[in-house]
Amino acid sequence: YKTDEIMVLRRNPYYWKVDENGKQLPYLDEVQFEKGTSGVGRTLSTMAGSGDHSNLENPSVFIETLKREAEPDAHFSVNWGPETLAFGLTLNQSATFGVSDERDAALRELFRDVRFRRALTQAIDRDGVAQAVVRGPFLRAWPGGLYPGSPYYSRESVVYYPYSPDTSRNLLAEMGFEDTDGNGVLNWPADSSMAGEDLVIALRSSEDAVETGSIAEALVSLFGDIGIQINHRPVASTIASDQDQSGEWEMIVFRGGQEFAVPFTYADSLAPITDQTPNWHRKGAEDRQLQPFEEELVEIVNEFRLEPDSDKRVELMAEYNRIFTENVYNIGVVIGRYGLAIAERFENLPVGSP
Repeated sequence: YKTDEIMVLRRNPYYWKVDENGKQLPYLDEVQFEKGTSGVGRTLSTMAGSGDHSNLENPSVFIETLKREAEPDAHFSVNWGPETLAFGLTLNQSATFGVSDERDAALRELFRDVRFRRALTQAIDRDGVAQAVVRGPFLRAWPGGLYPGSPYYSRESVVYYPYSPDTSRNLLAEMGFEDTDGNGVLNWPADSSMAGEDLVIALRSSEDAVETGSIAEALVSLFGDIGIQINHRPVASTIASDQDQSGEWEMIVFRGGQEFAVPFTYADSLAPITDQTPNWHRKGAEDRQLQPFEEELVEIVNEFRLEPDSDKRVELMAEYNRIFTENVYNIGVVIGRYGLAIAERFENLPVGSP
């Protein structure tokens, strides 16, 4: 099944089941599936009437979708879910996996220093990024960790480092970074294996999740303001997958999965429990070198997975979120809501179904 091909599913006329009113099942005589080239393309097809369903996950089309829905001849409606549409920045924190030279080793050591992660998070003007991606109330600042739409989220559990470029500059200076050649880019400290070299980091975004590219471009400017040169490259999902498997990447702008919305379903992804999770600290051929706070997270998640009491699970996740955000395990940027655009001829859709 390939892009631009159409797959047709037809009802079996001899299917014997009926609903509670005696009506023959299934209700639909035929369903046609067409694989779109991107999420934006799928949404535009739904707006135009050539498609019946789209998950609204690219904020750049939110306004146009709502305008079209408000028109008298619109054939679809939009439902909005909880705040689980998250975009953020993750750093490769594996000490050895994917490391091929001294530059890789130096960067991984840097990424594992909480002062550097805090310098990055406090250099991000999240409110400005939210409005740059889409004007209006669709996105807001998010520091990382559990999503506000999660039943386990509590505002009190979040440690939030506010936007403060001066704090970021001070943290980098404390770590020994200084612009010694006057080109506007910080140089590695004299006691580093990269002594005197410009601090340059590669940043990956996704061609499929187009908003990650918009956010990456904003981060290029914001990090440049504190002296870090960012080389941004959007890649296809196949290339991204290969890089994940090999560990050969530095920073990624991501659209988050649902492990931080429904942690009881994806508990393995919350801490370094399996060899492949979390994606930013995978295990390679050598033993994984856990940071002290990661060991705490592993203990909490393992207890959480086996805890039958719901109140206790909430308490465990509150402690998990505090440690996660305090140590800036990954860096949240903005959060919003997924939407479900679906043709009005479909009925009985529960509110919040996304």
